This record gives sequence, structure tokens and C-alpha cells, in this order.
Amino acid sequence: MGTAQPAVDPKDSVRQAYDQVADAYFDWATPRPTTTRASYIDRLLKELKPGASILELGCGPGVPCTQQFISHGLQVTAVDISIAQIELARKHVPGATFLHADMTELFFPDKSFDAVVAFYSIFHLPKEEQGIMIRKISGWLKEGGWMLLNFSTNDEDVRRAGWLGATAEMFHFGLGVEGNRAVMAKDGAGLKILEDEVAVEVVGRFEERFHWFLAVKEK
Repeated sequence: MGTAQPAVDPKDSVRQAYDQVADAYFDWATPRPTTTRASYIDRLLKELKPGASILELGCGPGVPCTQQFISHGLQVTAVDISIAQIELARKHVPGATFLHADMTELFFPDKSFDAVVAFYSIFHLPKEEQGIMIRKISGWLKEGGWMLLNFSTNDEDVRRAGWLGATAEMFHFGLGVEGNRAVMAKDGAGLKILEDEVAVEVVGRFEERFHWFLAVKEK
């Protein structure tokens, strides 16, 4: 009889995958200036004055987003689960503060940030942790602070082998569009949602859909 294989820890596998493909991911992800993300960042930056504090959850190599926030004069704290991504980010954006951490294990006092953003990162968390993360974000925001993030639109989990050449598997966890809205309604206490958009993005030869939310912490 064969020996049963140990269960894979999804978050550890995601961490390993991003470590393994750090340079390839940088080459693939950075030259995408016309994404939905870029238009939302432009909108957010019009609301944030130089010196405002922003937390970026899942910063990757720091380009283009962390770099753009620093260029705008923001005080940036950026977090990633992958040490290889953090090392690249420190190289490319020395003006930010970088933390190597699982975002769900972070602790900040309430009302610490003028904005919290999470681009293409929340859906790497298991379903049961996504609502917990939204509650944390809401607590970390100052009154009048901004939240900008996106979810997967899938209502199923995705387990992908060989992503950008990684040997570790990549995981995405989807709640579906209505599930995302339910999480925001349940766990986004004090957040007034200004935008709730399912947007299509063209990535190479493929179309991808992501569910975007822009919200403000009510005073």
C-alpha cells in the first residue's frame, strides 16, 4: 500500500511559489500600467495628501504600486508573505517600510492608517480568513480613511501547478461575487462602499475578472 501524502498548507505553498518565481513574477507583473488597479490608484491618490499613511497588503516586488505611493509622498508600510518578494521590493523602493509577514498575523493599533490597499492578494487567503482580514482592515483605518482591494470572482477554489515555473502549487480561494458582497456587508463594519465593480482585464492572451471594492471609513 502506498503512503498517504501529507496535506499541503495552502498559504505556505503560496509563499513558496512566490519565493520561487520572484524574478519571473517581477518581469510579468510590472509592465501592466493600464489595469483597473492603475485607475483606482489614481483615484485614491487624489484623496491622500503627502505624508498620509498607507498599508499595502501583498506588495510583491514593490513595483509599480509601492513605488507610486512613495513617489506621491506617502508613508508606506508594505507587507508580503514571500521573503524573496520583500527583498526585491526593498531593492526597488528603499523609501518604504517592508514587513515579511502573513497579513492575517499582523497587529496594528486601531486607527493607524489613512488607507489600506490589497491588490491581487486577499484571494490567496482561505475563505474563512477573508472576512477576518476585512475586519482587521476596518479597524486599522482612521475615520475618513480609504480601503481599496480586489477579490476573485470565482465561486470555487483554484489549485494551480507550474505557475510561472514554480514547483510549489499556487492557490486562489473564491467566494463568488455575491459571497464577496456578503463578506463586505458582514465584516466591513463602518465602511461605506463607494465602488463595487466586477472588471475585466486582458492579461496577454487571456481575460481575467476581478471584483473591486473602494470604501471609506465613516466618521
